[in-house]
Amino acid sequence: MTYNGLAVNRQGVQTGAGMYLNRTVLTKYHYTKKQRTNVAIHEMGHALGLAHNDGGSVSAMNPANRTYALRNCDIRGAKQIYASAATTTKTLATAAQSTLTVDHLKDYDNGITGVEQLKKAAPVIVEGHITKSVNHHKAPKNYYTTQTLAIDKAFKGNVGATLTFTQGGTTHMAVTASEILPQHQTIIVMLAKNTHGTYYVNNDGQGMFVDTYTNNGNELFDHVSDHAIYTEAMLH
Repeated sequence: MTYNGLAVNRQGVQTGAGMYLNRTVLTKYHYTKKQRTNVAIHEMGHALGLAHNDGGSVSAMNPANRTYALRNCDIRGAKQIYASAATTTKTLATAAQSTLTVDHLKDYDNGITGVEQLKKAAPVIVEGHITKSVNHHKAPKNYYTTQTLAIDKAFKGNVGATLTFTQGGTTHMAVTASEILPQHQTIIVMLAKNTHGTYYVNNDGQGMFVDTYTNNGNELFDHVSDHAIYTEAMLH
């Protein structure tokens, strides 16, 4: 998972950007130096205001990019955003709320796509409810939330009565295609551990499912990233 965070003042003017590479993930999937550079260029594009290009695009802003260096279409996109003072003012004003743009692992060529693959990849799958939520938002390095989960059901992995995991983003900086889980929220979450032994959500929003309602005896969960609905049995 890689992401960038934008700092914006009250006038809507971007005052800074931080780009982050998850070294644990890059090492795990054997990214070469060139591939890491391409990922960094991709994140810098987000920091400049570029969104993803189409899935098959041969460009740095390809959603799954670790292969392509900067292309003319990437350069044209950046030039269009900053074409004039008027355009610049308008564009920056739309970004007045600080956000993190997260590129999930599913965007990379590591074979992890869809819920079935996520289930196989996650060492731990549990259902529980949030009992404590702590924001960490000391710029420019830390924009994450520490969540404590009381375990109701453990579907995969050996866990105790509670566990703590991290999410990207805080109430000070929202995450694109994800959300900060509030206290008392019941969820199914797919977790892995980083090299420091800390649990994190597999693919951030891809690995979280929020309890919504019961239909015909089936407990239904909303997939945080795309809001598809799954039964409990489909998630373990």
